[in-house]
Amino acid sequence: MNAAYLHLLVNHLPLFGALFGTVALVWGLLKHNAGMKTAGLIFLISASAGGWMAHITGERAEHFVEELPTVSRQTVHAHEDAAETTHLFVVPLGVLAILALYLDKKGSRWTPITLWTVATLGAATCITAGFAAETGGHIIHSEVHGPTAEHASSDHDHPEN
Repeated sequence: MNAAYLHLLVNHLPLFGALFGTVALVWGLLKHNAGMKTAGLIFLISASAGGWMAHITGERAEHFVEELPTVSRQTVHAHEDAAETTHLFVVPLGVLAILALYLDKKGSRWTPITLWTVATLGAATCITAGFAAETGGHIIHSEVHGPTAEHASSDHDHPEN
């Protein structure tokens, strides 16, 4: 098992965890359903943990895939930039979701605004994670960019056949 494989195992957690968590949290807020709010927060905390793991494994996977002859370094760096933006959202999302869970259990007067802030940050994370996933799909997946797309151009030192 290499770094790229580990990255592929965890890189969907931020996107789908944030999506399901945000939907569950908003549903729970609108329907006044405590169980759904809690489930949404747990999903969002999981998304945050998954985002951290994807970030760590992505750093290692980058060095692995950049050495492959069919991979464009430009494509890898575009994905890295998008993933770093997601990381800026997903880490605070987890911290704020933990705080919201705590405030909700304590019955704080700050709970509603904290929960809606978490939901908003969750939605923003979904958007940035979706963009990171899309750019990541262009690294090797021909089903995303098509079989005739240019993979690696002159950014590798490999001779053309």
